[in-house]
Amino acid sequence: MTSAAKRYNLVLPEELYSELQTVAERHHTTVVELIRRFVKLGLLVEKAEESPDTAFLIRKGDEEQRLLLL
Repeated sequence: MTSAAKRYNLVLPEELYSELQTVAERHHTTVVELIRRFVKLGLLVEKAEESPDTAFLIRKGDEEQRLLLL
């Protein structure tokens, strides 16, 4: 069984789209697939923020930053 898909038109600033294209090419995928992945990641972060004892961290070496949704 296949799931239904919804179409959504998205307008992006040229600079942001160009950056997405560069990342997509680097990962051998399409901009559309990259946007799908980013949306899924955003939904995961949003759901986790519902729990007060959950945090998303970005760690680079000994430095950590907490990822927050605004």
